Amino acid sequence: MQKMLLSAAIAAFTIAAAIPASAVTMVSTTGTPLSETIKTNSGVNGTSVDFFSDPSNLKVVYSSTSTLHPSSTGGFAYVEGVNDLGFTNLTLTPDGFTFSDLKFNMKLPAKDGGPTLPHGYKTDFTFDTTVYFTGAGSPVTFNNAGGSGDNRFLITGGIGEAISKIVFSNLVGVSTGGKDDPILTNAYNFDSLRQTSFDAFASGVPEPGTWALFILGFGAIGMMLRSGRGRVRA
Repeated sequence: MQKMLLSAAIAAFTIAAAIPASAVTMVSTTGTPLSETIKTNSGVNGTSVDFFSDPSNLKVVYSSTSTLHPSSTGGFAYVEGVNDLGFTNLTLTPDGFTFSDLKFNMKLPAKDGGPTLPHGYKTDFTFDTTVYFTGAGSPVTFNNAGGSGDNRFLITGGIGEAISKIVFSNLVGVSTGGKDDPILTNAYNFDSLRQTSFDAFASGVPEPGTWALFILGFGAIGMMLRSGRGRVRA
């Protein structure tokens, strides 16, 4: 009996490991907000700032190693750095729930504090977005291209994927001038995160790790029933 249960556990673990870690996507987007929009904030500067959605008043914690300044415009709450210096990184953590989708406008780069470039140089930006999940699944990192100014993106989790945290970091600008000018690569700060909206994860679809536990449980019950019938016949 114990050997049979051990075999079922190994099989369930194998199935869970074979399921792809994530089908999350991140694409450029436009259009209307998702069902929950970030409308209000705590109003206090700090390395951690609480934001709240409309209509459900769900809390999302914005945190950074930089000091953040919360503000609002056009009906949306947003976050930027103090004194137009931006922030080096930003983590969004839903409090008491998870995301299934997130839409946002990441403005690049910070107004002040960046490197001084020679006249005539043009800069192309990239930054990393790392998406974390509850339960099974490893974090997924996207390296996103963005231009100066507004950059709107949509992050969508795969079926059954509950997003527990999203981290923005590593904003880099590659600057080019004339054909004989050197290429310049510099680190920059983000300007602000604006027009953020999301859909909360609906827990009706089990995650891959949960499916594996279901399989293990059903297998164990089936083996117990078979063992019980064997004892009755004896």
